[in-house]
Amino acid sequence: MKILHVGEYVNGGVATYLKTLVNGLQEYKDIDNYLVMSKYKSEQNWGDIQNKVTYYEYKRSILNIFKAMIFIYKFINEIQPDIIHIHSTWAGVFVRFPLLFMKKKAKVIYQPHGWAFLMDTSNLKKQIYIFIEKILSIPTDNIINISNYEQNKAIKYGFNKNKMVMIYNGVADRKNTGSMKIVMDKNKINLLFVGRLDKQKGLDFFLQTYEKYNFPNIHLYVIGRSILDNTVPQNTSKTTYLGWVDNKDIDAYYQACDAVIMPSRWEGFGLVAVEAMRNSKAIIVSNRGALPELIDNGINGYVFNLDDKNSLKVILLELNRNELKKEGIEGRKIYLEKFTDEIFVKNIYKIYLK
Repeated sequence: MKILHVGEYVNGGVATYLKTLVNGLQEYKDIDNYLVMSKYKSEQNWGDIQNKVTYYEYKRSILNIFKAMIFIYKFINEIQPDIIHIHSTWAGVFVRFPLLFMKKKAKVIYQPHGWAFLMDTSNLKKQIYIFIEKILSIPTDNIINISNYEQNKAIKYGFNKNKMVMIYNGVADRKNTGSMKIVMDKNKINLLFVGRLDKQKGLDFFLQTYEKYNFPNIHLYVIGRSILDNTVPQNTSKTTYLGWVDNKDIDAYYQACDAVIMPSRWEGFGLVAVEAMRNSKAIIVSNRGALPELIDNGINGYVFNLDDKNSLKVILLELNRNELKKEGIEGRKIYLEKFTDEIFVKNIYKIYLK
């Protein structure tokens, strides 16, 4: 069975997702994977599956959309896949828009990795995104949602529930062989933020509360850069900015901290939360998107109300290292029950067989 994975800018969480999926599918001898994606802004290192990756010349613009469609369909005709598995919104346009006017030769699975109409944007844009996605869902056989939140919202907005399936992302369990650039202060509760320094991830919201009030027993470490200008803010007495950290080293930072903070304004799933649970760390999350699905309040972390800054303040004031350690142990149990790569890959494989 030939599976063609189609992406646009394949980096960050989508790249991690695809690597986990395709590497895991190598255990199934009846599956033959191919990947096609933009050369610009996409992951270049694919390890054992590098020879299955094809890049097309593309930067996001109206003209290049049609160039991308032409390249992708030439590639589809060349390898004749049984299933086309589409990853993210723009790739969904490249593959499915032509299928509104031509005969479909392969089954089509679409995975938005977070619906565009659930982002924090204007109502007009939301309605446009919903309209486009509904039209493009016509030639789609299955739509994979990455959380119950995403699936329930799509069904609420009128998408065909019979085409919907929810499969949580999974991450591989692994031993920490990485190293750290810094030494965390053992006399303080060390919080870790991992992600882009943009509006979605909500670090600015967290800092408004964190810097306004006095939390003498807490220090914040930030892994990430601005996606627009690639800059790293200056360190302060309360916050250490580390920039991007190599993926092979990231678990060392998770294991050294006491808890992970995710103040996102919207989140289709929350891969950082699963990575934290894998490393037996408690997570403090906003009440937005799918994040409350991943956290049992007071069991493996805490959920605060993004509309109530006092909610976050109370949690931070009451943090206790012993409690965080217990919650991290519970998080590890939840990871093993729900979020391993084996569980995730097996569920995708079942969709392919269907």
